[in-house]
Amino acid sequence: MMGFFFCKFPFSNNIFYFYLTRLSFFLSELKIKSTSREVMLKDIDYLNLTASHTGNTANTGLEYKISDIPSGNYSAVQFGIGVPKASNAKEPKDFSASSILSSPAEYWSSWKSYIFFRPEGKIALDGSTVFDTDFALHLGSDDALTTYDISRTIQIIDGQTTNVDITIDMQKFFNSVTLHDIENTPQIHSLVQLPIMKKLVENLKTAVK
Repeated sequence: MMGFFFCKFPFSNNIFYFYLTRLSFFLSELKIKSTSREVMLKDIDYLNLTASHTGNTANTGLEYKISDIPSGNYSAVQFGIGVPKASNAKEPKDFSASSILSSPAEYWSSWKSYIFFRPEGKIALDGSTVFDTDFALHLGSDDALTTYDISRTIQIIDGQTTNVDITIDMQKFFNSVTLHDIENTPQIHSLVQLPIMKKLVENLKTAVK
């Protein structure tokens, strides 16, 4: 069992327990900004948080390192979760094998979109403690692209390491703007589920801080 983000929530007057076995997403247009300039750090990348939240590293999180940042003082970090529209209009075959966008495993052919945000796990339904139901709440399509502009005091000094902490509160992903009914919708894989997916996108906006 890969047990991280073990949570419980009330649904229909019952308590359901679940845990995540995977959490990954596309990171796009990562920048740091000040009042006078902005610096693009990464156009597109793919982050898999699963290994960094299990075992001995469960409390440290993912360390995402970027080198050669111009020195100076910055006041915000900006990034997207998802694939920008121009790239999302393409398919994995349109990219070179070295590109992170070349992986068919991260693409929905039926949606004509990459899978932007990918939480997966197991849930125990009906008050049970047996984790016998899989869930996969995949977010994608241009409507799911979210941009975050987070205020931070960032001082970059040559030869030194600067840490900037970003948190994804997965409890808010399931229950903030709206409570996701995971009992009736444990999987998102169809276009008819787009309204449900959009609600989860709104939850995700509150979860990243």
